[in-house]
Amino acid sequence: MADIPCKHVVTVHYTGSFDDGEVFDTTRGRTPLTYVEGDHEVVPGFEAAVLTMQPGETKRVHLEPKDAYGERQASLIYSMPTVLIPNYDDLVVGEMIYLMNSDGYQQLARVAKVEDDGDTIFDFNHPMAGCALNFELELLSREPCDARDGNEGGGADA
Repeated sequence: MADIPCKHVVTVHYTGSFDDGEVFDTTRGRTPLTYVEGDHEVVPGFEAAVLTMQPGETKRVHLEPKDAYGERQASLIYSMPTVLIPNYDDLVVGEMIYLMNSDGYQQLARVAKVEDDGDTIFDFNHPMAGCALNFELELLSREPCDARDGNEGGGADA
């Protein structure tokens, strides 16, 4: 999706669910989501759906993985000998942990498998990668960003 030249602050209520109906998140009963259009703060399909809405409008959308968190990538599965991991006894399959990458940055990974006498498998895919998502959306407001936010509303960001 191309950057949106004239950005707005958007406020929206949503309920997100998987195809089986399981709700994974909702803003109902709490503070609605507020984000800046074009700043890639939400998944692309969510932003595209809201972009076509008017305040007060509601909509249901179905997003394929490519428009949400992407497809699962086998290249994001890493294996290492368990004996090389300090405190490997503390690892719990399914938990999310931060690991240091070769560039010195922490990255979130899911512990996929731990074998005392084998390998530990880490999955760096987003937990919802490969999932189709459904959203019930209600656009509450769309307001121009003001100059204090660094967006004068006229040109594209560099």
